[in-house]
Amino acid sequence: MLGQRFREILYFWWHNLGPLFLVTAPFALMGEAVQWLFGVTLALPETADGALQVSGISLALVLLMRPLAEGTVISQIAAARTGKPAGLVACMAPPLLMFPALLATYAIMAIGVALGWMAFFFPALWVYTRLSFAPYLVVLHRHNPIQAIRQSFIMTERQQWPLLLMVVVVFLAYLLASSSLAQLISALVSHSAAANLLIALPVSLLATGMNVAVFRYWELSGTPEA
Repeated sequence: MLGQRFREILYFWWHNLGPLFLVTAPFALMGEAVQWLFGVTLALPETADGALQVSGISLALVLLMRPLAEGTVISQIAAARTGKPAGLVACMAPPLLMFPALLATYAIMAIGVALGWMAFFFPALWVYTRLSFAPYLVVLHRHNPIQAIRQSFIMTERQQWPLLLMVVVVFLAYLLASSSLAQLISALVSHSAAANLLIALPVSLLATGMNVAVFRYWELSGTPEA
């Protein structure tokens, strides 16, 4: 069953690369532009006694863009599922309309996952799995954050373990593909800014595999309650 679900997810993702790239590329470009203008979001120390460098402005802007980027991907996946992929503006409209609620939803999810990390890896993964439908409820059904979180827990209860396992599989596939791609591009392109841009575009597209995976289980869970 897991293999069948993974093939379904991969098939949908592969056959909608164009529409997905249409909505991921602009945000990848904006993310790189923010870091060019205000500095790298997080820079690891070059030496053992060095300090972690953080650009507060870049970090804040990237965190603000993230819910909108994710919401736009959700809109495109829902449109592509009907056989009619939408344009960038049409996909951005629902998350823009619900942006405060979407931002609050992702903030609640981040807090829940962070608390899960405090109890080690597995609880964080379980929390993410149980809350993963919340952004879909906000974007596609205009739930408020609390309604979305509660409804996500209800909708994921019956399939929490298959979904959790799929999240792990898709995440590991993403890590393998993105790291291999980043190493290849870094070896071929010596200019760091150009390399970062060339890495950001395909990696942002690869990341949509997780959105597709969650959406597939969202479909299987049935129609959410009002």
